[in-house]
Amino acid sequence: MARRDPTPHPAPIELSVVIPTRNEAGNIPLLLQRLRRSIAEVAFEVLFVDDSDDETPRLLRELAASDPRVRYRHRPPNLRAGGLSTAVVQGLALARGRLVCVMDGDLQHPPETIPELLRAERAGADVVIASRYIQGGSRSGLGGGVRKLVSRGATLLARALFTEARASSDPLAGFFLCRAALIEGLQFRPVGFKILLELLVCSEGARVVDIPLEFQARGAGESKATAAQGLLYLRHLWSLVRDVPGSARRWKFAAIGTGGLFIFLALLEIGGSVLRLPVLAAWAVAFLISLAWNFSLNLKLTFADARRERYPLMRRYVQSALTAGGAQLIVFLGLLGTSMPLVVDGLLGALVGMATNAGLSFQLVRRRRLRLPGPIGLEPLVNRLVRVGRADFGAVLDADLKLVLSTSGQDYRPPPGIRNLCRRAEATGVPGLWTEPASRRPQARASVEMSSAMVFPLEALASSRLKLVLIRHSRTAFSGADLEAVMRQLRRTGDRVVPHGQTPEPVIRARVAR
Repeated sequence: MARRDPTPHPAPIELSVVIPTRNEAGNIPLLLQRLRRSIAEVAFEVLFVDDSDDETPRLLRELAASDPRVRYRHRPPNLRAGGLSTAVVQGLALARGRLVCVMDGDLQHPPETIPELLRAERAGADVVIASRYIQGGSRSGLGGGVRKLVSRGATLLARALFTEARASSDPLAGFFLCRAALIEGLQFRPVGFKILLELLVCSEGARVVDIPLEFQARGAGESKATAAQGLLYLRHLWSLVRDVPGSARRWKFAAIGTGGLFIFLALLEIGGSVLRLPVLAAWAVAFLISLAWNFSLNLKLTFADARRERYPLMRRYVQSALTAGGAQLIVFLGLLGTSMPLVVDGLLGALVGMATNAGLSFQLVRRRRLRLPGPIGLEPLVNRLVRVGRADFGAVLDADLKLVLSTSGQDYRPPPGIRNLCRRAEATGVPGLWTEPASRRPQARASVEMSSAMVFPLEALASSRLKLVLIRHSRTAFSGADLEAVMRQLRRTGDRVVPHGQTPEPVIRARVAR
């Protein structure tokens, strides 16, 4: 997990430039000189994470001794697992600036581009990418035609797999800038070296801006690109598909649907042609079994992120699946009088059903992500979060841990354990979960209720330093899924909460003449 370095610093740093290096002694002095000249107007630090075996560590030690803005971390061979990717992650964790810029140390990323990255961020971007593939950009520094072809192919593959990667023309860039708050708490699991792709996929909804990059020829030293890195890149893609619930949704849906189609056609052929069942009976059996296959796997894989939010996903998905099944049945019955084999009739009907189901299912996801119109009061928000987290009680506490409001209307005084959790949440900005042990006895009753609590800092109302406390008294304590469900709801609605005591202005919807 990327965490901010807690080490105090006498002056606030606006920009941290993170540079992973490996045997770059011939490039670092010129790179640092150009960096100092390019970002002289900004309070900055340069952080080198070094895996070198040449003179680079000695050089970095001398540079850091002569300039307090230069920091470095040399990693011995036994701590270099993951290579470039883990070096960048470690640099992000050590960075102290409000903004973080990642770039290479081989002079292929010109430092003179950083002021343009800063201007784009000040205009409202969360992530600014120096792209080789937009007008004004160039990839001439890549070298031979084979390397350019491989680079372009890898980019197209990432954009085809992940809709989040389409926010940029160059989602595999190694030169980018982002707000440090965006990586706060982000759990990087970089298998390969494309940190930006992981950032984009795991930060859905971030505002991304591309600026042109003229990719330069390498300075001193040798390129680190190898065939092994290509294999790591493929492993990285697979890890993002597998481990990020909402990623590659269309591909997961298509793969599961294709498997369901084969199951349906095989069962239809067996039931209708081998077992000689009535046509409608054979169709119904095949449809219900394939529906069970699609339903269970789509809930587990395709819509796993939506399932965690407690939305009535199952009911909506069943509605869309049954609607698609009706369309499939109509086409199937319409084709029965033709001379085509039964399995072809089933195939054509199933394709219509799959298209219908896909359209309705993805409309479900889009509907889930629609922002509710207008501002929301603090009390309605708390009531909603109580339902989402399946809590018994909710309370909002102020900076002195005094009650602001409660869902029951009764007074609430947090016990010492909850008070400590509130202070920790305010200090770190990270929600917390606490569970009371049911019993210390070795043969305790399983039916005894226990208390559990979740505490959330309401960051959208940071000036008030409010904390939300959710309480549950049950045989089942709060889980990590409950914590995640409330966090997701807060991210969608928290920035539109009006201060307590103020009435949200009503949302006026205009009637459109048709």
